[in-house]
Amino acid sequence: MSKSKLGLTAILASGLLVYSMASITDARSSIINPLNTRSALFAAAKASPSSKPAAIQVRWQAKADGGGFSAGKQPVSNGVIYYSANNILYAKHISTGKLLWSYRNAADPQIVTNNSVFVFANSDHLLKISATTGKLIWKVKVARLPMEVGGQARLINGKVIFANERGGIIAYNPVSGKKLWENPNIPMYAGSIYGEYKGVLVVSSTVDNIRSQFYGLDPATGKKLWRTEGIYNLISANAENFVLQKRSVEQYKTVTAPVQGHLLTLVQLDPATGKITGEENYQPLDDVRRTGSFYTFIQNPYIYAASEDADQSEISLTRFTRGQGDSAASKSYDGFGSWVAGPVEGMAFFQQGTKLTGVNLADDRIVTFNSPSSKVVKVEKKDHYVFASYEDGKFSVMDAESGASLGQFNTGLSYTYFGNVTIDNGTALIRFESKLFAVSLPK
Repeated sequence: MSKSKLGLTAILASGLLVYSMASITDARSSIINPLNTRSALFAAAKASPSSKPAAIQVRWQAKADGGGFSAGKQPVSNGVIYYSANNILYAKHISTGKLLWSYRNAADPQIVTNNSVFVFANSDHLLKISATTGKLIWKVKVARLPMEVGGQARLINGKVIFANERGGIIAYNPVSGKKLWENPNIPMYAGSIYGEYKGVLVVSSTVDNIRSQFYGLDPATGKKLWRTEGIYNLISANAENFVLQKRSVEQYKTVTAPVQGHLLTLVQLDPATGKITGEENYQPLDDVRRTGSFYTFIQNPYIYAASEDADQSEISLTRFTRGQGDSAASKSYDGFGSWVAGPVEGMAFFQQGTKLTGVNLADDRIVTFNSPSSKVVKVEKKDHYVFASYEDGKFSVMDAESGASLGQFNTGLSYTYFGNVTIDNGTALIRFESKLFAVSLPK
């Protein structure tokens, strides 16, 4: 298995245990945004695959701590990005890279508003810092013991909700830093804070790195209202219900005999009560131990499932009609190659060898991208741009409509998996594990 395949599989597998709702809303847009006209620049950029792509302008770059690259949304506000490097928090203008201020002994931002930045410091404190001046507004000690990787904070309905793998959940007043309530009995190992649904604060964590547990808490007191456990992965959430996927591969991985089941099983969780309802099964399998769907995306009226067979090296994408279960007619995208990304903004992406292809899901129109002759590591679509990183260290920006290369640069990195791209006034922010790049986009 290639290095890029191993990296992709590791990231997807970790997502089964720690699922960020920010990544759902930021990386999985279901709105297609085709451009009806192409500028002369895009037309000129449609060169043959043998042509050397133009160099894209890197406005500035900086070293960055690894903790922030996998976050759902980059900490950006009012044309400024906030990030940490060597335990120093920086505020820089996105377009120029000009330093506005820095703050020592602070990690990557947890919350960014128009006026404030909330960060962890010294592995046990939560700080509120002025977004404009970098001056400390308040700090509170949130952890009795040094925090592990799982420390997190979210701003939800006028409260800062803090969760810690070693210390449960605490709510603070974001203006004063005063503690509002604490529930130390909610285990948050490899946990997530989702938000308030039907008047209930919903969070989750893992029981044993296999089984998940979901909790409903009273937002006013932190008191536990319900708990639901199972081998589940959160797929989507809205005001009415959560859609969870049963993970059969983990459930039967110690079983030696074949186990009949389904490629995809979905259930619904009512956030008001925690009750599981409405099981949906798609595509019967003779042995669920060998095939698993590890990426599922709902775009009504369809469900898209990316899966891998133990005997195959490629990842398949299959579409089902939601609500029809085993009777649903399925559509396979195997003919386009091995799945690498999507659906995102109406497209899915595939690779055959080093050839990158995008498929418009509304009409199956194919776009072939002029990309480097190297295996792709990650692909992301934002607006009318497609961003891709490769095993050889290259990073490309391409036109989603025509496939034309708009430019590329060499990251100088051996591991090129990147976090969600942010576009701000013609500048794209690309966050890798150890570096942050700000690049100019064609107008």
